[in-house]
Amino acid sequence: MTTALILFGCALSAYPAQARLGDGGYRVILWCGDTVARNRGSTQELARACRELGVTTLMTGPTGDPAPWRALGFDYYVENIVSPGLCLKFRSSVTDWNAFITQWMKTRSPDSFTRDVCLSDPIWRAQARAGMRRTAARHAPWNPLLYDIRDELSVTVSANPFDYDFAPASLAALRLRLRQHYPSLDALNAAWLTRFNAWEAVRPFSTDEIKARLAGRGEALNQQPDWAALRAMRYTPQRVRAEPERWHLAPWCDFRTFMDDTLAETLADLRDGAREADPATPAGIEGTQMPSAWGGYDLWKLSRVLDWVEPYDITAARAIFGSFMRGKPLFATYGERDPVAVSRRLWHLLLEGDCGAILWWSEDLLEGEGPALRLSAKGRALAPAVREMHTPLARRLLRAERLHDPVAIHYSHASIQLAWLFESFEDGATWPRRFSSYEARHNRHAALRTDLLRALREAGWSPHFVSYEEVEADKLETDGFHTCLLPDAFALSDREARALRVFARKPGNRLLYTGEPGVFNANGTPRSQPLFTASTQTVEQLVAALPPPAVRLTTPGSGVCIYRFRDGPVRLFALEQRQQGQVSDDVTAHHLPTRRDPVRVTFATGERRPLFDLRTGAQVGAEGSAEIEVPFERPAILGFAEALQPQ
Repeated sequence: MTTALILFGCALSAYPAQARLGDGGYRVILWCGDTVARNRGSTQELARACRELGVTTLMTGPTGDPAPWRALGFDYYVENIVSPGLCLKFRSSVTDWNAFITQWMKTRSPDSFTRDVCLSDPIWRAQARAGMRRTAARHAPWNPLLYDIRDELSVTVSANPFDYDFAPASLAALRLRLRQHYPSLDALNAAWLTRFNAWEAVRPFSTDEIKARLAGRGEALNQQPDWAALRAMRYTPQRVRAEPERWHLAPWCDFRTFMDDTLAETLADLRDGAREADPATPAGIEGTQMPSAWGGYDLWKLSRVLDWVEPYDITAARAIFGSFMRGKPLFATYGERDPVAVSRRLWHLLLEGDCGAILWWSEDLLEGEGPALRLSAKGRALAPAVREMHTPLARRLLRAERLHDPVAIHYSHASIQLAWLFESFEDGATWPRRFSSYEARHNRHAALRTDLLRALREAGWSPHFVSYEEVEADKLETDGFHTCLLPDAFALSDREARALRVFARKPGNRLLYTGEPGVFNANGTPRSQPLFTASTQTVEQLVAALPPPAVRLTTPGSGVCIYRFRDGPVRLFALEQRQQGQVSDDVTAHHLPTRRDPVRVTFATGERRPLFDLRTGAQVGAEGSAEIEVPFERPAILGFAEALQPQ
């Protein structure tokens, strides 16, 4: 569905120039393993190899000595400060997650719902915060580049589904949160369709229990689902309104939201511990997952508590973080062996706003010992692509402001939670095996979001993601958006719904969506009446409903995207072949198309003056359009005559 569009403004918004650290240059970090540790006495050889590779920054652990790196003129960052507790992949009873789930599925016992380390445990939290503060106090005199709280952290493992955390401290914190949210126990029982007689008795539904309700069991606590009935279930708004009792999902959704809050609040506490001793150094995390109902991965909430982040770019996670963390440092990790794959991703993420790269890792990129320490064959192959990030053209893009259109993609984490429930009907009893590696390739809701972003970009638009809280706070109005797109927004709060209706009524605005938005409240309770007329439009139809942007490609189906920048008074354009993103947290994997040919497109600027290729200085067009050959391994960078002047 769309609202009438009367006048379509061309206002652009500028993201702040990519966050710059230290001297403002692009940071290349070498993730250091045993090879570096063994050769700390061979500092000149290490420095020579690192400079040949383009490395600017090395690494220490919390108790490491940065003096050798500083003496060589390198920056450094502090890695994996908090352990154990935040990452169950290591030093936990569930390090073999596959074996753990296989064993649990034999009994499905709720006794396993207690996490090894409870993030709500005040003793653990105080110890972890004190550890952050000690580390920051130790390193503050050396001015580190970054503090990494933890790599690949999660409430579970990655974004794998499991009903953590039923520990006593966690349930006590949940009850306190519920008492703040619901005005009375009766109100909670009404929303949950439960009959708890005291707050102390309240506990959330496990996933098996909420699935038992969905499959038709009225009294679902301590019950297993009828798995055959569950596999036959399908979500439709009509079914929700016809049988609302089985679709009251708040006992599960409220718990998932609480665990998201718990991880975000834990990270805020740890960041603040570092700030007590060193307020100048950014504290963040590495190796984040796709947006998910599991693991604590509400990307909006995480973005509020981090000074920097290194996300795995799975199902548009990088673009989401980029929208939510404007002006803050973002990085990516590169472990690919193919120099073309590395070059493509380095340039792509520079255009997206990354201010640096983390190279995985010294064990692959260095070889030899002592005086023979040098770059490996892989290191030598990747060095030219990495060093390109230090060229004047790359530095110019790093300092420029990226321009965005007033086109919003709605980020609804409540809908992400519900989508997981609906899509896992088909799994029956095997839902615990819906690991994040599977979700990255098969989650239909995530694919819809990713396809919408891709289609908008390839149509010439540069959209923002806008979160549920930002919609509630009228960001669409205050920031001048003229279009908002909702990809399967199953759940909306009352405040979101009101804000969207007000937005849609304003002349010139357009509200576009798939499905029927707001069938559920944000806590998973069904609404009795529709909020919006259902839509049958596809992503392609939604994007086609928009008028063409002023700066665009007139070559249909090219798979090329446009990025626009402002460097002071000078405008720059980058044309890039389609990028796929990651499909797992394996940083050594890459997925390139078979064909690696240049793509020729017609680029319409709307300005009748000469256009130049900023790599070669050659004129490539005039009179408002240009025929551009877009390479496979890097973008074409273009500008008008003033862009050729010395900077």
